Amino acid sequence: MKIAICDTDPYYVEKLSSIIIKSTKEYRGIEIYTYNSGEDIIFAYKNKGLRFEVVFLDVKLERMDGLSVARVIFEIQNSCLIFFVTACMDYVLLGYEVRAFRYILKPFSDEEIKKHFTCAIKELRNEEKRYSIHTKSTILTYNPDDILFLESSKRQVIANTTTGKVNFYSKLTNEEEKLKSFGFIRTHQGYLVNMAYIKTIIDNDIVLTNGAIIPISKSKKKEALKHYTKYLTEFDGI
Repeated sequence: MKIAICDTDPYYVEKLSSIIIKSTKEYRGIEIYTYNSGEDIIFAYKNKGLRFEVVFLDVKLERMDGLSVARVIFEIQNSCLIFFVTACMDYVLLGYEVRAFRYILKPFSDEEIKKHFTCAIKELRNEEKRYSIHTKSTILTYNPDDILFLESSKRQVIANTTTGKVNFYSKLTNEEEKLKSFGFIRTHQGYLVNMAYIKTIIDNDIVLTNGAIIPISKSKKKEALKHYTKYLTEFDGI
């Protein structure tokens, strides 16, 4: 995931970067690009071919204001989630034309940014939930929500889905990289579990909603419980 922060004030650039990095430790592949002018981020779009899933834009940029920048971005990439960061709310109505995802009022707190950024991740997940499995004869595409868990067996991975099982050649580590941002955790050397299907955790076993029992190894239990607690707090709203 590529994230851009465009603000004339270095303090807010640094603050936003720091909060986002802390909020995304469990997600790999997060890249943050920072710009101090609208012209610079537009140059990145038009001349460097960069595309961002999330953009934080200061409304009152020098020369080219944030709304003008957002219009250009929207024309190039209308799937981008744009956060307007501003000291006043005078531009709220104008932001609707570029489908601004959120308005963040300066000064902001760490908790506020974390909350809004979590919403952005959930939105992106809903829009881009695709997981492909390459078998010998075909490529199968699933919504990650339909994958209960993966297990490794020799040189194969078995995907346990809501419609059945699929065997394919791969390493569980490779599949973990693909699914980690969709709420999957490694509970054992041989298992990768979708946290949405966890019913309960008893001792060293996870019981899924379909009755399947998945082991938790001692080496991974602490990390797995930490991620599951975070998942419940941020994505189930407890």
